[in-house]
Amino acid sequence: MRSVKYLLVCVLLTGCNFAPRYQRPCMEETPPCWRFENDGGSTCDNVRFWEELGDPVLDALIVQALENNKDLKTAMWRVCEYYGRFEIANSARFPQINSQGSVLKERFPESSFFPPGFDPITPNYQYLFSLAYEIDFWGRVRNTSKAAFEELLAQVENRRTVVLTLVSEVANSYLRLRELDRELEISYATERDREEYVKIARMRFLGGLTSEIELEQAISVLEETRADIVALQTKIPLEENLLSLLLGESPTCIVRGCAINQFCLPPCIPAGLPSDLLERRPDIMAAENELIAANARIGVARAEFFPKISLVGTFGGESFKFNQLFNKPARAWSLGAEYMQAIFTGGRLTGQVKTAVAVRQELLYTYEQTILTAFKEVSDALISHTNSLELVEVEKKRVAAVAEYLKLAWLRYYDGQTDYLTVLDAERQLFRAEIALARAQADIFLSLVDIYKSVGGGWVWEADGCLTPSAACP
Repeated sequence: MRSVKYLLVCVLLTGCNFAPRYQRPCMEETPPCWRFENDGGSTCDNVRFWEELGDPVLDALIVQALENNKDLKTAMWRVCEYYGRFEIANSARFPQINSQGSVLKERFPESSFFPPGFDPITPNYQYLFSLAYEIDFWGRVRNTSKAAFEELLAQVENRRTVVLTLVSEVANSYLRLRELDRELEISYATERDREEYVKIARMRFLGGLTSEIELEQAISVLEETRADIVALQTKIPLEENLLSLLLGESPTCIVRGCAINQFCLPPCIPAGLPSDLLERRPDIMAAENELIAANARIGVARAEFFPKISLVGTFGGESFKFNQLFNKPARAWSLGAEYMQAIFTGGRLTGQVKTAVAVRQELLYTYEQTILTAFKEVSDALISHTNSLELVEVEKKRVAAVAEYLKLAWLRYYDGQTDYLTVLDAERQLFRAEIALARAQADIFLSLVDIYKSVGGGWVWEADGCLTPSAACP
C-alpha cells in the first residue's frame, strides 16, 4: 500500500509545469473590417491565383520556381534541420540505453594477491549495458521538447512564407516584364511615327515652307524617343535576369505569353475579415509559434532551480577469459538513483529566467508588430487595386483625348493656323499617356498579386504541397 502511495506522489510530481500558461495575445487594434470593402467574395483566396490570370507561360514559370529556387530549397532543408533538433530534444523524454565493451591486455603488479600460477600479464574482457532516465518532476524535459516542437512549426511556416514570397515575386517580375515589353512596343511605334515626321519636316524645309527650326525640333523629339528605347532595352534584360534568379537558373531570355492588357481579372477580390489573417498568414503563425516556444523556455529556466533526479542502472560482465565472460560468476549489475541540485551559481539560474522572460516579451511585440504589418499590407493592396482600376479608365480617356488633340494639331498646322510646337506637345503627351496607360494596366495585376500575397490563403498550402520530393527531407 505504501508503494502505491509513493507511485501516486511521483505521478503528481511529474505533472508539475513551471511554464506560464499560454494564451494567444489579444490584439486591441484589430480592425473590424478593411478601409476599402471588396465585392463580397472571400473564398477566392484559396485558388492558385496565378492560374486565374489566364497565362500558361506564367503557370509554367511558377512551377519551375517551386522546383528549382535555391532560397526555397534552403528553407526546406532548414525545416529538416529543426526536425532533427526536435528529435534530439524529445529524446530526453525516454530512457537512454547504451552499451559498451572492451578487450584489454593488462599487466597487474606482482605484489598483488593472486592465486599461484596467475600470469600478471593477462587479457581482460568486459561488456556493459547502461540505462539512464531523468524523472521529469518539474517539466524541464517536457518544456524543452515543446519549445523545440514549436520552433519546428515556426520553420514550417517560414518555409510557407518563402513559398508565398517566391510565387508573388515571380508573378510580379513577369508582369513587370510584360509591362516593359508593352512600353517598348509603344516606343517603337512612336519612333516610326516620328521618323515620318522628320521626313515631312525635311521635305517642307527643303521646299521652303518652314524654317530649319522645325526640322531640328522634329529630330530632337525623335532622338528623345530613341533614348527611351535604349533605357527600356536596358531594363528588360535586367528584369529577365531577376526572373531567371527566381527560377533558379543562370540569366537567360524569358518566354513570353499574354500581353499586359490580355490578363484576366478574377470575378471577385479576396479579403475576408482582418481576424482571418491570424489563421492564414504563415508569417503570423510562425511568429506565434516562436512566442509559444519562448513561453516554454521560461518553464525550462525555472525548473533549473529544482533538483534533477534520474534513475540509473548497469548490467554487464567482466572476465579474464573470453569463454567465461557470459557465465554467471562474471555478471555485474547496479541499480539506483542520482540526485543533482544547484546550490550556488552566482546568479546564473536567475539570469537564465530573466533572459527567457525577456525573450518572451520581445517575441510578443514581434508577433503584434507582424499582425499590424499584415493589416497594413492588405489595406495597401486593396487601396492600390481599387484605385488602379479607376486609373486605367482615366488613362484610356486621356489617350483618346490626346490622340484627338494630335489629329487636330496636325490639321491646323497644315492649314498654317498653329506652329509646330503645338504638334510636338501633342505628340509628347500622347506618348506619355500611352506609357502611363500601360503602367496602370500592369498596376492592376501587380496590386492583385499583392492582395493574394497579403491575405495568404489555402493556395499557399497547395503550392507548398507541390514541392518536389527530391528537395524534401531524407
